[in-house]
Amino acid sequence: MHRRAFVTGTLAALSLGSCRSPRPAIAPADDRFAALAGFCDGVLPIGDDERARRRERAQELMQEHGFSAMLFEPGDSLTYFAGIRWGRSERPMLYLLPARGPAALVAPAFESRTLRERAGDALAQHLWHEHESPYAKLAEALRAAGIDHGKLGVDAWTRAFIVDGARAACEVEIAPATPVLRACRMVKSASELALLRRANEATKAALRAVSAHVSEGMSEGELAGLVHAAQTAAGLTDTWALALFGANASYPHGTQGEKRLVRGEFVLVDAGGALHGYQSDVTRTWPFGPVSSAQSRAWQAVHRAQTAALAELRPGRTCEAADAAARAAVAAAGYAADYGNFTHRLGHGIGLQTHEDPYLVRGNQDLLRPGMTMSDEPGVYLIGELGVRLEDIVAITEGEPEIFGPRAGSIDAPFG
Repeated sequence: MHRRAFVTGTLAALSLGSCRSPRPAIAPADDRFAALAGFCDGVLPIGDDERARRRERAQELMQEHGFSAMLFEPGDSLTYFAGIRWGRSERPMLYLLPARGPAALVAPAFESRTLRERAGDALAQHLWHEHESPYAKLAEALRAAGIDHGKLGVDAWTRAFIVDGARAACEVEIAPATPVLRACRMVKSASELALLRRANEATKAALRAVSAHVSEGMSEGELAGLVHAAQTAAGLTDTWALALFGANASYPHGTQGEKRLVRGEFVLVDAGGALHGYQSDVTRTWPFGPVSSAQSRAWQAVHRAQTAALAELRPGRTCEAADAAARAAVAAAGYAADYGNFTHRLGHGIGLQTHEDPYLVRGNQDLLRPGMTMSDEPGVYLIGELGVRLEDIVAITEGEPEIFGPRAGSIDAPFG
């Protein structure tokens, strides 16, 4: 349930507040997790050939939807189509993909050699010096591509000043490229599925390993630190973790106050990381010592809700159907209906972003298709008492959904 839908990179850590512990700048190896070494070996990153096919697909879709070109600044879409990783700043670095013909870069002139290292020599560069307008260079790039009017699609993550500058300098209509981007990115390739599968298996293996080191009196931050270390040992990067004990877990993203663990409480850990850019997102809730019948009842209700949702994750069914099934199961167990005790949507898509289309939420009539990947994460939250959430990443197939890694079996076997 990693809340990353509106921020990326280092901004993500700043946005979450008490939601997750910050990742240490330097994470020393922890010998307790040495057995996880090599877990992610053998899964290859996305190659140039696949990115070329993605660009070809995007160009076909642009022509279908009436776009003359698409414009990206650094971010996940640029990584998806070009494999270029670059930080955002006040200096625009822009990637132009025409509906026909080769792509081009609009970039600061002093970064030219660095960009050639990352993007290769074949990509045309339209360079602007510090006193020049990058948007005039964008207009130049459009003319070089044979575009002097038409519709320029932009990613929804593009910053407003980039859009405003492009609109003022270029004689094109600017519109969201969402139809093209969703069609390209929502259905994953076999290579993407392999990366997502292993990333989520790695996080589950890390959580299982960490659970053996949970002890009375430890703080939530200390446990989150162990999760960072275990995921890193397994081969994931950009790891994050949210650890909550007892009543603190009744707030899905935690509270300002940090708690120390006492016997008879639930431990909730929500964690993830990246494998060649593709994300994991897993939540497990388990008991530390004997728990009450009320705690057990809540755990069982969430497990049944997750099972009910899985039955709806089939090709041709709507995204909202799984959310409705999980919500009905929670209500049938005696908890408040609607958003009363299950306070958030059922799930979100996942890929290069932890949160991306499609979203499993009421009102989303999008139909599920094989290759889509998403979280199934119902919860029960009783404010001031307890919180339970179980989260697995699943892929839609022609039949039953594939769950990436073992699912929680029971309250006594939470790691499968």
